[in-house]
Amino acid sequence: MKDVKVELKDLTKKFKIKKNIVTAFEDISLQIKEGEFWCFIGPSGCGKTTLLRVLAGLEAPTDGTIYIKHVDDSKPLNSMVFQEHAIFPWMDVKNNIAYGLKMRKIKPNQINDIVDFYIDKMGLTPFKHAYPHQLSGGMKQRVSIARAFANDPEILLMDEPFANLDEQNRVLLQQELLKIWEKSGKTVIFVTHSIDEAIFLSDKIMLMTRHPGKIKNIYDIDIKRPRIIEEIRSSPQYADIFQDIWLNLRQEVSYS
Repeated sequence: MKDVKVELKDLTKKFKIKKNIVTAFEDISLQIKEGEFWCFIGPSGCGKTTLLRVLAGLEAPTDGTIYIKHVDDSKPLNSMVFQEHAIFPWMDVKNNIAYGLKMRKIKPNQINDIVDFYIDKMGLTPFKHAYPHQLSGGMKQRVSIARAFANDPEILLMDEPFANLDEQNRVLLQQELLKIWEKSGKTVIFVTHSIDEAIFLSDKIMLMTRHPGKIKNIYDIDIKRPRIIEEIRSSPQYADIFQDIWLNLRQEVSYS
């Protein structure tokens, strides 16, 4: 039985915009277990990214409680990968990936081993000394993901990291992400607008309502791993899950 890694109870976030109070999301209660891969999905403006930022400690909740189990104080609790790559333009690939490790004062020989490992896993070896302006969008996101994993956080938070990529790069990075995650056993929380992506990646999907976001449904994605995207897309199980999520999501994005 896996331990609970993250527990949210009646979590609510409100913003004050001029004289108005706007609720981003409200009454979110759920448990995420150690090593699970969760996807949050919902209509635009439902508070998915704000919820992720609260989990990252970048925003404070207005009401409710958050419990996050921090097992190893020598490691960061979380690392976040954003939709837009957030790598340093003055550093080459190797130094970008090494940045968090250097801040933690890891020994140089260990840093080299860790960085080289993730450079290889993300297919960046020929570009290890390249600078961001010399990389494609897909390569920049590979650097962001490699840096997040290299820093060895207990929880990986990902905010639509593949949204701006073409289909080919998106599928390749999804597959690489799963390979690294399956070996690392980390807890991952991933925000996406794509039902297809959520089904392919996750153990569980939280579907949110329109603004203000609440939990509409939680889906258990009981598809065996390792997963091959073309096989999953052609399976009746995938079609059933996709249709169920889409029908519920369509109710939330309908303008009629």
